[in-house]
Amino acid sequence: MKRLPPLKAMQAFEAAGRHQSLKKAADELCVTTGAISQQIKLLEAHLEVELFKRLNKSVRLTEAGRACLPLIEQGFELLGDAAAKAQTYSEQKLITISVAPSFGAKWLLPRLEQFRRKHPDIDLRIDASTRLIDFAHDDVDISIRYGAIKEKGMHVEALSHEELFPVCSPHLMTQCASLEALSDYPLLHLERRSADKSFPGWAEWIEENGLNKEAFKHGPRFSMSSMVLQAAIDGQGVAMASSVLAADDLKTGRLIRLFPQSLRAKYHYHLICTKNLSQRADVVKFIDWIKQEILA
Repeated sequence: MKRLPPLKAMQAFEAAGRHQSLKKAADELCVTTGAISQQIKLLEAHLEVELFKRLNKSVRLTEAGRACLPLIEQGFELLGDAAAKAQTYSEQKLITISVAPSFGAKWLLPRLEQFRRKHPDIDLRIDASTRLIDFAHDDVDISIRYGAIKEKGMHVEALSHEELFPVCSPHLMTQCASLEALSDYPLLHLERRSADKSFPGWAEWIEENGLNKEAFKHGPRFSMSSMVLQAAIDGQGVAMASSVLAADDLKTGRLIRLFPQSLRAKYHYHLICTKNLSQRADVVKFIDWIKQEILA
């Protein structure tokens, strides 16, 4: 990039050229006439060309001055447009949030309307992903993740632990006579989460409750918690459900909890963003809202 002349020097030249007067330029920019003259001399030295002819009590643009003045005027106009364009993003109050697909589908999306009603001036953009966010380069403001914190030097808010317990559709059964009777029903299995290799499932729950592992081996496997819960809602079997992800389905009766026994997951959900962004007013409102909702 070519070395540009000093901005203040170009500003002084533009004002003087537009008014054809050093004094009027000085009045507009709230400086002395001598300061305007000095800035123009600085610009001429930088460009190595004379821009004004100095007369007794006035100035007149040279041919070089007349040639470059319209372009400098246009440049300042473009700078103003750029600043105005940037300000529109500040006014939009748009927060981009990266969430794991199951958390987004089962917990966040059903509550977005509540957030919109409470904060109609803030728009949310939802990015369904489990990738590690590079906040310096990715177009993401906040990530919500489960598991150990991998990002360093970030602002982190703990959201909620998970309890795991058996659930099913009330159309499959309204109650289970005993723990052993579960072996009469298909079990819906979640493959291990990449963020938590120790994430408990049927094997751990069965062992914790002293049941015969061989009787509970079979059943379909799914890679996403949301698919496990949907299969359970459809009456395809009994699922090991997350207290966070199944909260709405349990509240509405789409799923029922079969037993009081549960397992506690090792990790929990976190909200992650940069420390600077955590102080931004719209982000503070979102953080306050989600913490209140998830603990409700």
